[in-house]
Amino acid sequence: MKDEQDNKPRLLAFEVTRRCRFNCRHCRADADSATRRDELSTQQWKRILDAVAAYEKCVVIMTGGEPTEREDIVELVRHGRDLGLRMVMATCGYAIDDASLAALKEAGVMALSFSLDGATARTHDAFRRTDGAFDTVQRAAETARRVGIRFQINTTITRSNLHEVPAIADLARRLGAYCYNPFILVPTGRGEEITEEILEPRQYAELLAELLQLRSDLGIELRVTCGPQYARLFREMNAELPKVHVSGCMGGRGFGFISHRGDVQTCGFLDISAGNLVENGYDFAAIWDRSPFLNAIRDLPAYKGECGRCACVKVCGGCRARAYTMTGDYLATDPICWYEPKGKP
Repeated sequence: MKDEQDNKPRLLAFEVTRRCRFNCRHCRADADSATRRDELSTQQWKRILDAVAAYEKCVVIMTGGEPTEREDIVELVRHGRDLGLRMVMATCGYAIDDASLAALKEAGVMALSFSLDGATARTHDAFRRTDGAFDTVQRAAETARRVGIRFQINTTITRSNLHEVPAIADLARRLGAYCYNPFILVPTGRGEEITEEILEPRQYAELLAELLQLRSDLGIELRVTCGPQYARLFREMNAELPKVHVSGCMGGRGFGFISHRGDVQTCGFLDISAGNLVENGYDFAAIWDRSPFLNAIRDLPAYKGECGRCACVKVCGGCRARAYTMTGDYLATDPICWYEPKGKP
């Protein structure tokens, strides 16, 4: 097991709300327009920002739902920036215009992410179940470029849009994104309703090979989320680039998630609480360092099945959230991994 210092988070996602005007098929948060009683207040989020900053000056991703649904989002961003945290935001884009971005930029937002799940309005709007969503993202991206805030484009990849990945990646480049970031579907939240869209192991293997080629050809950065096997493939194919670091699953180690209720999790897709910050008096360090659940996730030799036998487990780690949602055991083998382990040295 790594020591506590090695496990300090580089990125933390704050689910500041579950409100959103879109109705996306895959939504992890099952977001809607309702205001939830257990959504944390401005002061509660500020106390969490204080606790995180005292522990580690990491990147904080303001996410949701749609974070711009909060009237205090600029205030929260500014508070995090003033504490020395690097503030970024994941947004659907419908509240983005010159004025809102100018305010967010002044408050300290350093980067944004937008999502494109189709290369055309027909496919993206169907996935998001919202007419005009495709045009909304394009306008938001153009505004970000004009205002001078860099942005990345995310795509949740399913069987339905698998064939569009190269076209979506090219669109991200043409829009001016600095990074293209595909996410491999994890069936949680509303995603439980589309389990038939999960990639088969063969499809997954072919996709990752395609993404490796895209990375070389695209001309912008390419990262993969919820697809930790990409890290193993990258290292195998790029042994001559030892200084280029591509991570496998970072959940509970370099990455963490704080829910709209204040629960600390490995990520937003693995809905198990390591402890609640409101209930424990906002002691982030106590939960992050000493949670039995988080330390079980970090104990790679305890992984089961083929992940437990795999010599590449330290590079990849498998997707713990997909293992849990599909098998009920977060230490089990990643169900869509095709790799035949060669055994540990």
